[in-house]
Amino acid sequence: MLTLYKFELRKIISRKIVWITGGVLLVGLVIWGIASAVLPQNREYSDSSLNGYAANRAEQEAAEQISGRAIDQKLIDEMRPAYEDFIFNGNYKEALPYLDVYNFIGRTLGTQAGAEILVCDSEAFYEKLNAQLEANTPAGLTESISFDEPIVYHGYFDGWRQIADMMKLITCMEIMFIAICLSTVFTVEHTRKTDQVILCTRLGKKKLYAAKTLAGLTVGVGFTLLLSLLMFGIIAFLYGFDGYDTILQFVLLRPFNLTVGQAALILVGLSFAGAALISIFTMMLSEVTKNSIATIGIITGVLLVTMFIMEMPANLKLLSEIWYLLPSNLVSLNGAFRYSMFHVGGSPLAAYQYAPIVYLVLAVIFALIGKLTYNRYQINGR
Repeated sequence: MLTLYKFELRKIISRKIVWITGGVLLVGLVIWGIASAVLPQNREYSDSSLNGYAANRAEQEAAEQISGRAIDQKLIDEMRPAYEDFIFNGNYKEALPYLDVYNFIGRTLGTQAGAEILVCDSEAFYEKLNAQLEANTPAGLTESISFDEPIVYHGYFDGWRQIADMMKLITCMEIMFIAICLSTVFTVEHTRKTDQVILCTRLGKKKLYAAKTLAGLTVGVGFTLLLSLLMFGIIAFLYGFDGYDTILQFVLLRPFNLTVGQAALILVGLSFAGAALISIFTMMLSEVTKNSIATIGIITGVLLVTMFIMEMPANLKLLSEIWYLLPSNLVSLNGAFRYSMFHVGGSPLAAYQYAPIVYLVLAVIFALIGKLTYNRYQINGR
């Protein structure tokens, strides 16, 4: 079995399409990182002559000035004149330390207007924040989130925020790689009529399907690992990994007791689960259709639809659940951190909690469908 697995793995890796597709995607990510570092950044809160790397360092150093402080009335009173000076005189350096707090208040109030944000006091801010979280709390949730004490600001957290924001793109890249590179795992032998050579071996009819599936799974998950490591390296260089303990509400106003760092790592974990599912689905579909082009077309078509349709109406309950379970939708802040229609002990489950279980069940089902199809055509048909 191990020998057959290694043979199938070498077959996949030796194909030019794997190296070309993987290389293009990885190089594209590197180019994004280089461009983000060296190109001038047109940011409202920095000197336009600064490149991306320098602008990030300036924001990080400024955020350290108030890191560890509570977002209370005293901090808001300090922020107000600094931002007024920035708005009226363009002096951004005094306002820069308060950038995350200012944006947090604006997001909570649902406005970007400085006049509304700067007149808000701490009492009104926390009242509005708790009201927002309560409105987003589903019925039956046993543990609600509210802030009776001032929130502590943990400093610059753009590294973790960027990872969370990029995971949807990373997932789409891994899906494209898997669809292109694994769609030929079974079909290439149909088209070339070379499957008999392997089937006549001692383990050909008993272990071949499992060996092919495991080899394809290794390639799909392995490329996801490469993509993730490269992304982490670029993010570490551009932004760093400070601010892991920043509460999730800074980026998503939903009642989850998580930090931004934890949320980002959950999304990374879900991307691996999605890669495993898509790998098995791609190989199953290629065996069912016996056509790699059809397999690529179906998966790419669904992927494009998920990129254009950002949200599904909540009143379409079952359809909405299925929609957000698609890996290209699930691996995002909006997709993973939402409460579903499924309950355990009367309490609703979050998508990131039950999705891995659903993915495991679906992976087994897809593998069985592929096995039955393979047996009918490749073995019983001989």
